[in-house]
Amino acid sequence: MLLNCLGFCGSMNITHTSSSQRKYPTVIEELCHQFSLADLRKSTNNFDQNRVIGRGLFSEVYKGSVQHKGASDYTVAVKRFNERGLEAFKKEIELLCQLFHPNCVSIIGFCNHIKEKIIVYEYMSNGSLADYLQGGDAEALSWKKRLEICIGVARGLHYLHTGAKRSVFHCILSPSTILLDDHLKPKLAGFGVNVQGSRFMTKKKQIKLDLITGTFGYMATEYAINGTVTDKCDVFSFGMVLLEVVCGRQYLIHPRETEFLEKPVEEKIDANIKGEIAPECWQVFIDIAHRCVKHEPDERPIIGEVEVELEHALLLQEQADITNTNGEYSLLSKTVIDLKLVREYFEQALFHQEDIT
Repeated sequence: MLLNCLGFCGSMNITHTSSSQRKYPTVIEELCHQFSLADLRKSTNNFDQNRVIGRGLFSEVYKGSVQHKGASDYTVAVKRFNERGLEAFKKEIELLCQLFHPNCVSIIGFCNHIKEKIIVYEYMSNGSLADYLQGGDAEALSWKKRLEICIGVARGLHYLHTGAKRSVFHCILSPSTILLDDHLKPKLAGFGVNVQGSRFMTKKKQIKLDLITGTFGYMATEYAINGTVTDKCDVFSFGMVLLEVVCGRQYLIHPRETEFLEKPVEEKIDANIKGEIAPECWQVFIDIAHRCVKHEPDERPIIGEVEVELEHALLLQEQADITNTNGEYSLLSKTVIDLKLVREYFEQALFHQEDIT
């Protein structure tokens, strides 16, 4: 696997030696700085719970500060994996050391201690997109800003799918894995469940996972039912994110929420952006969002097409804003998105567990 190429000798197993004794080859040290456990304890005030800024099944994330780029107090996010997160730690290190894109979160370093597995990332001061859409701060995001965020996410996904020797499938895309920097520029995070596909320009092979990880309401049915992973799974998840961005809430919270789901999308637009969306822009946006969440994977567009269409939608919005003298826009269309098959599987799964993660 690639991790071996980057300097993890022998196998994927983490060597049980002290961090002071471990020697990594130059390549991985150049790509990814190695922190001592003492450094990271100090940076987080000994992993003070008051510094926790995020939690997941396999890890906790702390706000900390380290020496980096000549600064002694460079703010970072310190992701501390628990015992169940060893595989996620390996996967993230393997992938993040080779990701270089403005819409993917950057890794600063790691700690591979016998007792602790930690990854240090750039700190994203504005939290996640979910914090805004689901946390009551949606009024801070205008329609144009939301559209710009969506374009950034599409660019990040496009890079994952086509920008490396092996295509990378995110698998758990949701507003919670879309982080926002000081300028509200989005960066993809949460790569502990990523799947790497075929080498670039080779024949694609179907990938199936035995352990399915994700959140109902964002997972494509082919992935949720039998673990089939393709780029179109990420496209489906992104389509659900697009609907959430425009509605200001999770689009599919519960399959029996039929009254909300059966309404036209135009009647569910977030009140904070109602009147801001030009009809020309809306038609392009809702058409591509609708296509992204089609039940059949072959009916979904590739992410490159989604990116182009969203950029087109933004251009139409900007052109309309120049000529608009009436202030608010009105949308006369009625778009109903049928998620019946997704809802049916979601409802069946609720008998077993609400969340796979």
